[in-house]
Order: sequence, then C-alpha cells, then structure tokens
Amino acid sequence: MSQQEGQEALEARVLAYVREHDFVTFAALHKHFAGDAREETQILLPGNRVVWAGAPASLFDAVVALLERGALASIPGHESAYKRDGRVLDLPVEKVPPQEPHAEPHWFPVLLRPMEAVLEEQEG
Repeated sequence: MSQQEGQEALEARVLAYVREHDFVTFAALHKHFAGDAREETQILLPGNRVVWAGAPASLFDAVVALLERGALASIPGHESAYKRDGRVLDLPVEKVPPQEPHAEPHWFPVLLRPMEAVLEEQEG
C-alpha cells in the first residue's frame, strides 16, 4: 500500500468513526487511532490557539483533509467532553475568541461532526 493509499484509508476510518460517534473530541480520536502515542505535533490556529497536540501527524493530516473536503465540521466544544474522554491539554482554556492573539498558547477545544449531520440539523 502506498503512503497516499494509507492516508486515504486512515481518512476513511476517521470519517467512519466520527459518523458512528458524532460530537467526537480529538482526545477520543487520539485514543482510538493512536493509543498512548505522543508526538511533537499540534494543530495551531491563528491567535496562538491550540486545537490539539501530541497525536501522530498522519491523524492530524487525515482530519484536516476531511475538514477541507467538507466531509467533517468542527464546532466549539467544552473541556468537559475531553475530560469525559480521559485527556485534556495542559494549557489555559480559551473561553472567548480573543481580539488580539494570545501571548501564550491557549487550548481551543473543538468537537468533530459529520457534515451531513450538521446540514440535516440546519435544514430541520
């Protein structure tokens, strides 16, 4: 299997997992797809906002590809969902998007949803 085929297979598995579970945290994805693996990776948004850190780059690449394709949606989440899933980042939690970038990294917890579920809710 080529690297591209492996990445496409991971994307398909991530999408299936999010469709099955809905409102999925990065903690749950990390645990399901990478166990206790810890890498020097992160998804960082403008303003020094960290979405998640430590998961394999291939998992982050799969999620970003699905978001860019419109197969997944990300919505603001709450740290309690991450606590439920057994993992949190050791960073201050962003409560409100900042007017100016944070001086230090802040955790911006999000939940992943299948785009079709989001669209169904908007239509209904």
